[in-house]
Amino acid sequence: MKVADTDLKQEIARVNNQVNLSLFGTGLRKQRVTLVEDKIIITADHKRIPALAAIDQQDRMSSRIADVAILDEYKRRLKQELIEQIQLPVICVLKDYAPEYELAVTFILLSNTR
Repeated sequence: MKVADTDLKQEIARVNNQVNLSLFGTGLRKQRVTLVEDKIIITADHKRIPALAAIDQQDRMSSRIADVAILDEYKRRLKQELIEQIQLPVICVLKDYAPEYELAVTFILLSNTR
């Protein structure tokens, strides 16, 4: 692994944590950034939003709709911040979250001009 890749991973992790702080009011417990050619994969462990955890117990469909709306906003913000702060050529951001395990995977596709 190149030193530049290590620095880039740290910057991506910093921006990702910053987006989580701005959206959820809390940072990530832990995260791992993997670079593969023109792709970035972030695996993260973070606490479930307490209100959604409570709704999950009574009405999973309603909390799932809220999850999707939150994920959409997260993806929009992360893409914007990666472009603005690190000048990464982001094409799209995909993310899913497994509330029962409090794990998320984010996939970022870059144009191959990186």
